[in-house]
Amino acid sequence: MKPGSCILAVLTLLALLLIVAGCSQPAPAGTPVVWIVYGSEKGDLSYTDAAYQGLLAAQQKQALVIREFVPQDFDTLPAFLNASTGADRPALIITVGFQYAGFTKGLADLHKDIRFLAIDQAGIGSDNLRAYEITSYGDSYLAGVLAASASRTQHVGIIMGTESDVLDTFLDGYTDGARAVNATLAVDHAYVRHHSTEGFTNAPAAQKSAEAMYRNGTDVIFACAGYSNTGVFGAAENSPGRYVIGTDSDQSPLGPEIILASAVKRVDRVVSAGIRDTLDGEFTGGNVTAGLGEGVTGIIFNPRFESYNESLRGWETQALAEEREYLKSRARQSP
Repeated sequence: MKPGSCILAVLTLLALLLIVAGCSQPAPAGTPVVWIVYGSEKGDLSYTDAAYQGLLAAQQKQALVIREFVPQDFDTLPAFLNASTGADRPALIITVGFQYAGFTKGLADLHKDIRFLAIDQAGIGSDNLRAYEITSYGDSYLAGVLAASASRTQHVGIIMGTESDVLDTFLDGYTDGARAVNATLAVDHAYVRHHSTEGFTNAPAAQKSAEAMYRNGTDVIFACAGYSNTGVFGAAENSPGRYVIGTDSDQSPLGPEIILASAVKRVDRVVSAGIRDTLDGEFTGGNVTAGLGEGVTGIIFNPRFESYNESLRGWETQALAEEREYLKSRARQSP
């Protein structure tokens, strides 16, 4: 997709979101209220939009009043929550992103009457707080297998939005999968921003990193940087013989000529399930970890490159086994 087409797609999506959301309306009597805090602005064509799709899926099944917060205004939520009463008080608050762990736990401790769903915030679960970690080791492992199988230079790379434990899982899985195919394969890695979630919204910086990798001989890049992935796609479009693997949602429409596949992270399913459990009275708190084995992650191929699907045949079982061992190892290392 050319840059103009990508911008048009974003604007179209944002227009749809403004039409559908209606998120600041007073709650009609008896209508459940759900608040959600996104990790980035909607329209990222990735992680945040996947969460929003889960919200829409739940809303199609039952009338809901939705209030949405983005990073620029999430710190206003505590005041709104303290002031909420009666029908306007939320039944569930969803926070999406590792950066909200302390924020979510603090709110859940203060408001025991409200259920909280914390996505990708490991180890903070309590009676009214479900800490749902989506591990991306298994699908990243499969992305590594695909990259190694498709690479002609035996030099692949990964670009991540920022440094975090969540992104470390992508890096570990991708590297292990690629080197399971070829132990001598070179795997480059880079961060758009080392210590800032702004790395998920800086497409020009991601494009520069990708261009540098491609010049250095890398021919397949695993893009794990939210909206910044579009910069990686732009670099691949300008570099013949270079390809990308997308993340979080099926991103092949954004680069049908250069995106081999996408390692999807079904944030939408986690969001819609959390809402359903709350409204059905079946919500349980605690810590949850799910990934490839639970169907929360996986690989979706670009139809143009469906032939590469053969390269993954037989590797799914291996990826699942490696993911389980990875999680066990990480649990042993935890204090």
